[in-house]
Amino acid sequence: MIIRTQAHPRAGLIGNPSDGYHGKTISFIIRNLRAEVWLWESPELEILPNTRDHSCFDSISALAADVRQHGYYGGIRLLKATVKRFFDYCQQHDLPLHNRNFTLRYRSDIPSQVGLAGSVPSSRPVSGP
Repeated sequence: MIIRTQAHPRAGLIGNPSDGYHGKTISFIIRNLRAEVWLWESPELEILPNTRDHSCFDSISALAADVRQHGYYGGIRLLKATVKRFFDYCQQHDLPLHNRNFTLRYRSDIPSQVGLAGSVPSSRPVSGP
């Protein structure tokens, strides 16, 4: 079984989760953009790279253009941090984990550095990545 979840970005109008409004915000969800993650059982724990994670370029100017558009980091570091925090949480709360591995794959069409934040994801099993 493959688990797929997606989150739409939101644009904040008022408030910020870390400001004096105590996390209260008014924001708008942008439904024509999304970040998606797929997870399925596999022999090794693997996080598959996306186009934002590549490290092979046609030229030095192509590398510079990629860094200007996407920055120095892709999504793999965020997925690694999420898995690590999940592991830490389970350890701290004495929640047993099984020894099965999984593969994570992600895709996003949310433009970088335009002020869009995450939203509440929706999950559903699907038949393939």
